Amino acid sequence: MFRAQDRYWQEIRGFCTAIKKIFKKIIISAVFLLPFQALFAQEAGYYVDYSGGSPKFVQRLVWDSDEYALHYEVLILADNNGYREYSRDITKDNILLVSLPPGKYRYCVTPYDLLGIRGEASEWKEFDVLPAFQPLLERFMPEFFYLDQNYERVLHITGANILEESDIYLQSETDILYPEKVTIIDNKTATLVFDDRKLIPGSYDIHINNPGGLKTYLGEFVVGYRKPLDIFLKTAWTPLIPVSGYLSDVMEPAVFLTGFSVCVQAISSIRGEVNGGMELAASFIFINPVKSLQTGIENFPVDFLGGSNGFLFINIDYNFVLQRRFYYERMALTFLFGFGVIVENNIDVDKQTNIIVQFNLGANYIVRLFNDFYLETGLDFSYYISSNPSGYIKPRLGLVWRF
Repeated sequence: MFRAQDRYWQEIRGFCTAIKKIFKKIIISAVFLLPFQALFAQEAGYYVDYSGGSPKFVQRLVWDSDEYALHYEVLILADNNGYREYSRDITKDNILLVSLPPGKYRYCVTPYDLLGIRGEASEWKEFDVLPAFQPLLERFMPEFFYLDQNYERVLHITGANILEESDIYLQSETDILYPEKVTIIDNKTATLVFDDRKLIPGSYDIHINNPGGLKTYLGEFVVGYRKPLDIFLKTAWTPLIPVSGYLSDVMEPAVFLTGFSVCVQAISSIRGEVNGGMELAASFIFINPVKSLQTGIENFPVDFLGGSNGFLFINIDYNFVLQRRFYYERMALTFLFGFGVIVENNIDVDKQTNIIVQFNLGANYIVRLFNDFYLETGLDFSYYISSNPSGYIKPRLGLVWRF
């Protein structure tokens, strides 16, 4: 009895298994009968692989995926006096990585289903692989641009595979500087001309990027300052013109021609809207009606001279300086203010000497003549405090040496 029941259940299980196999075949056949989607090959891209030490170009061939495809066949043709088969690859992905030499190519993709049935191939997609050259940088000169020196900002580089199409620039951690002009000579040397006004202090690497993605760099090139302060040594002719107070009353009108001054200015070399600094100056002025321009010597009070040969004014001044520079530092406008003392010496047998405190204001303009030499013009005003306070101006015309 039990054996009959076992056989019964075995027959039922066998029948169910057969039914499952039939349904499975029906489903699979239905899937295989569905058509492939139309495939579209896309533009080939590429990247540069440096993992092997030397650069290697890898092209990416990409196409639309098909959900019913088991794998794809990728056929690449190369143009060599007509297109000929270059390679035939099988892949399960919708991307193929290849490394092709320079030339003209086209490719198409054919899908295959789970039964190995060939689908419709995509249209041909053409692309070019262009030759690329690895740039090389060997040396450069100069090694720095000093912003507090006056010269053209020209950088010379030497190497190999420096092309007209190369992208050349300076790069630091925060800034990029592009040359205003690039001149290539024999693909081995290049001359880079930079705009002085666009230079930013920092430590830079020189970069060369060639078409195709090959690149190199070499450092370090420095844009900075040779020194924190610019020193200006000045000599000038400085006549004296009384304009107010006691001197004006007793000497007007008069211009005392025998004046001479020297001064040293220390001004910040760091570029900015306005540069600050200080000045130490000394001037010598001889006051005598004979050495002056006036309406007449008879207008000069005799009792002022007191029978002496005149007065010698020695000015010692300490001034604060504010300077604004223009046109690549070819010109500069300077304002100053401060104080000083006048040592007044009556040139006679008694050699009477007085020391008087004064306050100063002034402005001057310098224009570069050549290299670090400038022509200076300006006007200073001083007001000294004594029992007979007076004010006077000193026009100035002189030479300046910047170092």
